[in-house]
Amino acid sequence: MTFDEFRNLQIDDIIRWPVKTKLIATAIVVLILGIIAWFWFISPENSKYDRLKNQEETLKAQVRQKQLLAAGLPAYQAQIKEMNLRFHNFLEQLPNRTQIPSLLDDVTLAGRSRGLDFELFQPTAEVNKNFYAEIPVKLKVIGTYNDIGRFAAAVAAMPRIVTISDVDITRMPNTGTTDAAKAQMAQRLVMQCTATTYRYLKDKNTDGGKS
Repeated sequence: MTFDEFRNLQIDDIIRWPVKTKLIATAIVVLILGIIAWFWFISPENSKYDRLKNQEETLKAQVRQKQLLAAGLPAYQAQIKEMNLRFHNFLEQLPNRTQIPSLLDDVTLAGRSRGLDFELFQPTAEVNKNFYAEIPVKLKVIGTYNDIGRFAAAVAAMPRIVTISDVDITRMPNTGTTDAAKAQMAQRLVMQCTATTYRYLKDKNTDGGKS
């Protein structure tokens, strides 16, 4: 069929069209309907499917993440419990207000029993922190290197927390008049430092509101 013959076909007379022409026309109509169906129905549904698929993957990832968190929750809770226990034990090592004088006496005794002479023992003002207060004591002691070392070890081993900072160690002026005295003086050192203990501020409510 030529183009002119195809152009002269009448829609009203479709029954009389040649079979080949009818098949071609039917194929064209089906193709057009298929294109229309794709753009109006199938393509939007495909886009919707893609969105739902992406949402499904996102939800699966969230579920996996929550499953991992849930699996680690017992270990996390155990860790929190352990940290709380350690914190409680730490607080129990902090003396309350009534125990401070006794603790400072223990520091002095630790030094004297190890051969140190105290030239200065001066408690200074408390320094309030978040939940505790620092109680610094300025020290100046005289003794041998071994005496000082044993004193520091004794303080570190105390059941209550006491720290030593701002350490300055110098030699004593050698004023010995004999060789033996000079030899003895040569071993004497002067240590100036700050010994700090700590008080838990929770007990301020039981001390008449004073801190």
